[in-house]
Amino acid sequence: VGDVLYCAGQIGLVPCTMQLVSGGIQTEAIVSLRHVKRVLQAMSPKTALHHIITANCYVTDSKHIPIARSIWQKKLRECKKVEDSEAYHETTAVCGLLAVTVISHLPRDAAIEWHVVAVVDDPLQRKHFAIKMLSQGFQTESESVESSSASCASISVRLSLISPSTSPLDLDGLLHDLVAVFRQAVEKLSEDCNASPLSFRVFFKEDVFDAGTLQIGLQENLEKYLGKKTPALILVPVVDLPGKEVIHVTCWLS
Repeated sequence: VGDVLYCAGQIGLVPCTMQLVSGGIQTEAIVSLRHVKRVLQAMSPKTALHHIITANCYVTDSKHIPIARSIWQKKLRECKKVEDSEAYHETTAVCGLLAVTVISHLPRDAAIEWHVVAVVDDPLQRKHFAIKMLSQGFQTESESVESSSASCASISVRLSLISPSTSPLDLDGLLHDLVAVFRQAVEKLSEDCNASPLSFRVFFKEDVFDAGTLQIGLQENLEKYLGKKTPALILVPVVDLPGKEVIHVTCWLS
């Protein structure tokens, strides 16, 4: 759509047989990312993995999280080497935001699947911001990447439980902080960027939160802070998230 490319549901299938590659998570991760790269290049020949502005990676085991992350980083470094050999850059490319989540099952019993959004822009000219906030045993961190054309952006917000509490969760306070940090991230985007938040995808640990309560609390806070600019709220229950994360939000702005 314009300079934005969407690629969903890439798993490690062998093209000629459409069977899953053998060799486990490592091989599947490499093959599935190669498929992502080829699909993007088929849509726009000059596109590479560092044009991805947001990536959702689904795995079926918590032990696969570091593997998915390391292969993602390795492939981005390979991309960068190719770029560096073609031109000399003082700056480094701002790569997309990665969310890795653990779910119970993937199509064809795959171990890993990728969904990405890429922008045909100049990754060297992208803007990157980060915000961190601490409150009552929780840490809220936000990262944003704005495309070089300022036509779109991606924001992630991670809520981590840093010290386990014996008292019940103050869900109202947590969701208030999470949406407040998100609003700060939106306000940090450059003046040229008039992109609006379209989808607010919330990956949450299903053993920590009740989906219904979360939905109501988030919707209220989003409407309170963003009014008419409130994005579509999508809740995705997951088995696990990296580290001490209990919620991971990815938001697409265009």
